[in-house]
Amino acid sequence: MSELARRYAAACYDLFPDAARFADAARFIGGCTPLREALEAPTIDWREKERVLARLPLFLDSPQLLDFYRLLVQKGRMKLLPEIAEAFRALDLETHNTAVCQMRCVRVPDEARQAKIRAALCKLHHRDQVLLEITTDPDLLGGFLLKIDGVTYDHSVRGRLRSLARQLQERRMI
Repeated sequence: MSELARRYAAACYDLFPDAARFADAARFIGGCTPLREALEAPTIDWREKERVLARLPLFLDSPQLLDFYRLLVQKGRMKLLPEIAEAFRALDLETHNTAVCQMRCVRVPDEARQAKIRAALCKLHHRDQVLLEITTDPDLLGGFLLKIDGVTYDHSVRGRLRSLARQLQERRMI
């Protein structure tokens, strides 16, 4: 992530700290290929791009957010939008003392189990909240794998089998 994207994200966050609305707008523009390409195209005049932005329904009740996007098209920075959105999310998470945890598991755990995992991670990492991003991975055989704040917790059957194999190898060498 570039320093320029971080600065744009910080400026926007100061003016418009509604992370959900910002993310929705970034997803909408990023997900509509013809719109994104038109807003990024250097051959299209920035005034025309501003007129297109002003007609989008997602900016009707968000003049500050519209102004931010106008600034991006005036400066020719729309290609930075994915990076800016990532930096904006990081700022919002940091402001709310929230961490994102990638969880890989064979089956998605029920809400009660997820709540226990979030509570344990909040306590371990001194966070107010933990967001779980869950993906399924049948190669784990069972259990789960967690990655949060640069730390990996391997509670998978596959990981335990690897650990057991490593221990047996070490004993064989002694």
